[in-house]
Amino acid sequence: MIGIYSLYADVLDYPTPAVFSQLRELSRRTAANHSEAAPPIQRFEEALSCMTLAQLQEIYTSSFDLHPDCTPNLGCHLFGEDVRRNIFMARLKERMDRAQVPTGAELPDHLSLVLRLLDSLRDEDETQALVEDCLVPGVTRILSALQQMTGACPYVPAFQSLLAKLKNAATAASVGADLGPTPREPR
Repeated sequence: MIGIYSLYADVLDYPTPAVFSQLRELSRRTAANHSEAAPPIQRFEEALSCMTLAQLQEIYTSSFDLHPDCTPNLGCHLFGEDVRRNIFMARLKERMDRAQVPTGAELPDHLSLVLRLLDSLRDEDETQALVEDCLVPGVTRILSALQQMTGACPYVPAFQSLLAKLKNAATAASVGADLGPTPREPR
């Protein structure tokens, strides 16, 4: 079964013919968990229900490709065009290669690739660092930029959903860290 963050990656990447079925699956899975992420993704699904693929592709391009402040490249939001972005991308690329996350033509700091990397991680510390230090601040900045666009961008609830999911994951990881390791059962 595909991971929840990979479903977000599919839904938030450039739309393909599969996007509508991927969105239905994401909506079903967030609702099944009674997650705070469910209502906004359902609003996104409802907004897209009367759109064609071509319309959605046009909205995606005008929202993310023609507005640099909304770029899905997280390094731009975290570091600007500073040299630290290059170091960040190099480290992401190493981790993606190790995790066998195909990068295709995108830069390694593209939101969809980072979400796929997140689904592949097994180390809790690495997962927590990726969520708290990279994804939450980056997605927060993209969401803020989308909300400031002229006219309502239908992608806003999708980013609200993702941010709720990420913050919930960060909180759960912090609580787990506060509790310390699970004690061993006596033999």
